[in-house]
Amino acid sequence: MAKRNRNQHKKQQRALQKRTKRRQKQARKQSQTPVGINPRRLLRMARQMPIEGAWVQQGWQEQGVARVLLARTQPNDNILFGEYIVDYLCTGIKDSSYASNVNRETFFNEVIPRLYSGTPPLDVEGSLAHETVWGAVEYAAELGFDPHRNFREASRILDPSGTHAHSGAIEFGYQGRPLYIPADGDNQAGIIRRLIETVGLGNFYYLPRGDVPEEVAELLQPEQPEDTPDSEIWRPDSQQQGSVNTESGLWIPGQQSESAPESEQEEQPLIWTPGRS
Repeated sequence: MAKRNRNQHKKQQRALQKRTKRRQKQARKQSQTPVGINPRRLLRMARQMPIEGAWVQQGWQEQGVARVLLARTQPNDNILFGEYIVDYLCTGIKDSSYASNVNRETFFNEVIPRLYSGTPPLDVEGSLAHETVWGAVEYAAELGFDPHRNFREASRILDPSGTHAHSGAIEFGYQGRPLYIPADGDNQAGIIRRLIETVGLGNFYYLPRGDVPEEVAELLQPEQPEDTPDSEIWRPDSQQQGSVNTESGLWIPGQQSESAPESEQEEQPLIWTPGRS
């Protein structure tokens, strides 16, 4: 009888030790897991949080594309932020993402330097960040371009469109026309086709990088009468069909230039560089 009791006691002791080890393991695991609010819930309540700050890269107004970052302070003092790659000259939101439950120190010491490749960004007013993003969305929509697929969720970090008054500090397009500068991964032919459909040849600028894709060249080739030889498409190394804007140096596909007397003609740059005077 006594032996049976001792065996039972040993079993109970081993079971207790196992339970204790499991609890200790769970406690260690929980202590190593960041405590935060559910990301989906954070997005729903994001607009109720105060804006921590807004940033954009240096020289953004000369580059045609702005990397806009807007951060909000969560109730637990962590950071919720949205990043928006904004083509404010033509196609709108090229890319978008967001993150939540980011430790404040990590955000300022690691996230911001990484997003801006180690170059300190410019601090801007939240209103300017909103104007840049929403203004580009609206401008691109007029041209038939939708924002990046991730923007629907990332936009919840922004105040609703129209919340902030437009200051007019940002020019969407260039000199009253869309300016398309291809980016890596773009479907250039699709974008050019959309511009032709919405504004027409002669009403937008195109600044190719390197060789013009053949299918793009075909789209930009104006129709010629049957008895007129085909004109060559403009390429970075030659000035053919189309005109060069005398103020900007931009080539306007499909627009004819007026000839001037030789004495008045001046050599014009073939490729416009954003920000060049």
